Amino acid sequence: MKTKNTLIIAALTGLLLSGSAFAANAQDNIATADKTENASTKLTVLQVKPLQFRVSYNNPISKSVVVRILDNEKNVLFSENRKVENNYLKYFDLSTLMDGTYTFEITDGKEKTAQSFDILTTTSRVVSSIN
Repeated sequence: MKTKNTLIIAALTGLLLSGSAFAANAQDNIATADKTENASTKLTVLQVKPLQFRVSYNNPISKSVVVRILDNEKNVLFSENRKVENNYLKYFDLSTLMDGTYTFEITDGKEKTAQSFDILTTTSRVVSSIN
């Protein structure tokens, strides 16, 4: 009985130590649609934490910008029309999105700038043996 309890404890300890680690990452594709040299330097997408982004757009031409988040099939997941003076700045938490390719798109008057990124969930497992 004592040996059986020892084996169960050893097995549970091994399972706890071998656990799975999950990490979600976003990778920049830096794909820009209808991009000009000037527009591409205005849009900055910075990942500040895993799947949390800081989006900024500097020196807009017009007094309002349209900000959208699109999925791979060009479905609009988020859209807002915001009045701006010097720049647009907003933080986005995209941790609820599934794996795939997404795009931040900003329309400033007739100028459209976009930056795509991938969300990939990686899993790593450790194998251990119990003797």
